Amino acid sequence: MTEEVRPPVAAHLPSLRQLNRATAIAAGVAAVLLATVILPAEYGVDPTGVGRVLGLTEMGETKREAAAAAAAEESSVEEGVAANDGDILMEEQEAAPSGPARNGEVQLTLQPGEGTEVKATMQPGDEIRYSWSTGGPRVNFELHGEEIGASGSDYTSYEKGTSAGESGTFRAPFAGTHGWFWRNRTAAPVTITVRAEGIFSKFEQIGDSGG
Repeated sequence: MTEEVRPPVAAHLPSLRQLNRATAIAAGVAAVLLATVILPAEYGVDPTGVGRVLGLTEMGETKREAAAAAAAEESSVEEGVAANDGDILMEEQEAAPSGPARNGEVQLTLQPGEGTEVKATMQPGDEIRYSWSTGGPRVNFELHGEEIGASGSDYTSYEKGTSAGESGTFRAPFAGTHGWFWRNRTAAPVTITVRAEGIFSKFEQIGDSGG
């Protein structure tokens, strides 16, 4: 047997007036909750004073202060990152190579007691890979640099010692000539071969001195 489904009786349905009343009540409850609970607890805003009595306003004020502090910290971090990026960019621009890469080689012979220099003319940030060797005998050496126009006694020493050869990488800290001075303290002639690869405008023997 199939059970007959009957439509709802109109008398059992809420009237339009009842629906409007229920909606108004719900809206009123929501407004009361907003004013007495939500605004004090979340934003520290207490239009009725109830939130402060219940301890909700203090909680909302704490949240608001924490949010403001977090926003200020984030803004400070972003400004610091931007400033650091600017500093890095400026350093990169200052250290940019001044020209194309080159290769240089000089071979020279020092008599006993004789000294001489080989220098690369470089700009700030220019870099070279270098190597020099005597093939065996040890000589006194000094890696140093002189600014353009400096007197003979005004120079910057980077490294010195006694060796039969050295290799490495050098970056010029200022515009000028940078390279090596050797002196042969042995009793026989010594031949030195020095090579450089990188950024420089000149790579040459400067001169020699006896004694």
